[in-house]
Amino acid sequence: MRMQLPLGGFVLLILGATAAWPQEPAVKATTLVKTAATITGQKLEYPTKNPEVTATLVEIPPGADVGWHEHPNIRYVYVIEGTLTIEFENGLRRDFTPGTIFVEALRTRHHGLNAGPAPLKVLFIDHSEKGQPNMIRTGPPKADDAKGPPPAAPK
Repeated sequence: MRMQLPLGGFVLLILGATAAWPQEPAVKATTLVKTAATITGQKLEYPTKNPEVTATLVEIPPGADVGWHEHPNIRYVYVIEGTLTIEFENGLRRDFTPGTIFVEALRTRHHGLNAGPAPLKVLFIDHSEKGQPNMIRTGPPKADDAKGPPPAAPK
């Protein structure tokens, strides 16, 4: 019995000493997006031959428009500052505020703009074939070639 008391006291002493050591801050992981579809409901398609990932930080001043274009491959979009407005060829417009992350529409003509009063900062992450651009300029749609509304975004 006498041996157990000193051993128990020693264990308590060690536990107390380690509790007083500075603790590492806890790591926090927050899922920003988990999806199998684009913002228009299209199934994700990844390049199969020579995939390449490109991350680009883009700054768009108030009133600026990036022009009409399409994406042949997957593009993730993360709005850091300001509000990104995307207009599709059928006239549908959607606004994306800071902290929003989504996958852009595939092969769907649209343009992005900063309609707000503050600068817009956006991170684009493209998955494309090596050497292939993931933004194809198209020019504005004509009244007779609108494809109709894109499918509704997944819930």
